[in-house]
Amino acid sequence: MGLDALLAELDLHPEMIVLPCRHEAKAALPWFGGHFTGILKAGEGESHLSAAAPAGLRSFLHNISAIASRSMPEFIVSAEASHHGPVDIRTPSFFAEIGSTIEQWRDERAGEAVARAILELDPEELPVFLGFGGGHYVQRQTELIFNSRIAFGHMFSSYQVPDLDLVAVDLARVLSNAAYVYIDRKSLRSADRRRLEGMVADMGLPMLKAEEIRSRFSLDR
Repeated sequence: MGLDALLAELDLHPEMIVLPCRHEAKAALPWFGGHFTGILKAGEGESHLSAAAPAGLRSFLHNISAIASRSMPEFIVSAEASHHGPVDIRTPSFFAEIGSTIEQWRDERAGEAVARAILELDPEELPVFLGFGGGHYVQRQTELIFNSRIAFGHMFSSYQVPDLDLVAVDLARVLSNAAYVYIDRKSLRSADRRRLEGMVADMGLPMLKAEEIRSRFSLDR
């Protein structure tokens, strides 16, 4: 039974699902962040994505960043590219994570910080972008979440772009309710960038550069 069906059976009908989780990484850096879920299988079958909660993830990142800056400055804050499952959640959702080793997972301050950031969520309906390119921690998209009035739905790192096809990109659009696209062009190989831009153009989604986003959706507005 999927999570949506299980909640419905319990007569629970949330507008958003937040999944607190631990994050493991070889770099072992103290880290807070979040992501949506999805598994890409271009050429090997059908890709699957869960419904994203862009406004929820944005609010969480802002909340946890504010908490960390006050009392836990050693923690880095970022979004992540969409990855792993579950991939069948149709209620907007995101993972909220503590990384990256057992030292941070057992840190009561970190657990309390994530809990507070979740409980203080204040999702604001803003323009939603799909994000493409960059590393796993989608640095450019994270920067735009903090320095402009936009939210990101599904985000895909440079290494995931070759596994995207038109069906997967359109699914990401639908499950993110996205109206725009941002591409970290410098992070992509020319062939991958041109193929991706072609798919986005076929879908009719506007592609904005970072400076255009900051100007059009300024924090001052």
